[in-house]
Amino acid sequence: MGKTALEIRDLHAWHHQTPIIQNLNLCAKQGELIALVSNCKQSQLSLLDSLLGHNPNRTGSIRIHQTEAIHLSAQHVPHLGMALSSKENGLVFGLSCEENLLLPLADHSLGGGLSLAEIYELFPTLKQHKDAPCTQLSPGEQQLLALARLLRTGVDIIVLHDLYHDFCPAIHPLAMTLLQQLKQRGYTLILNESNRPFAATVADKMYYIQNATAQLAQVHHQTPPISA
Repeated sequence: MGKTALEIRDLHAWHHQTPIIQNLNLCAKQGELIALVSNCKQSQLSLLDSLLGHNPNRTGSIRIHQTEAIHLSAQHVPHLGMALSSKENGLVFGLSCEENLLLPLADHSLGGGLSLAEIYELFPTLKQHKDAPCTQLSPGEQQLLALARLLRTGVDIIVLHDLYHDFCPAIHPLAMTLLQQLKQRGYTLILNESNRPFAATVADKMYYIQNATAQLAQVHHQTPPISA
């Protein structure tokens, strides 16, 4: 495992005076996948806001590549190398798959992102559909396109939200392979997930969040094929 990419210490976050997280501690190394699991949709979204700076009602420490980010707003977090992969925020649906990949990079581009050739090597399904409009892609393919788009910016700590929900069974093997390839390339992956069996299958460490408290849980990489 490489250097520490993300370190969270004694994180407390609340929303409208309701605790979301109490005393969350985790350390994600370069090339590691950490899963944050909750079966409450509102808790999941609130946790995302707390991690990415959208929720200022938080205390503790969030260090991204050794830089303290607990007091930074959401617009500054990607400049440190961490960003959310989201098809809602990352795609222009009037354009084709390849046109999305060739759009000018976002303001938070750090340099050192993947080339189009590298993207197509990692995402063969995107190469197959490179001329297809985004609207013709499945939700899972749109999620892959948003992730590929983010990889072009040079961000290396990637937050993924409810990945299992968007992927049909046909895409699951591709997704599993892709996550492993990204880890091998040194990307740190933070999976905010509601499907605990899926998270346990892919994660190096998994935290189960219930009643605002996070507990380190066991992971089982030999789990049989997952059902919804």
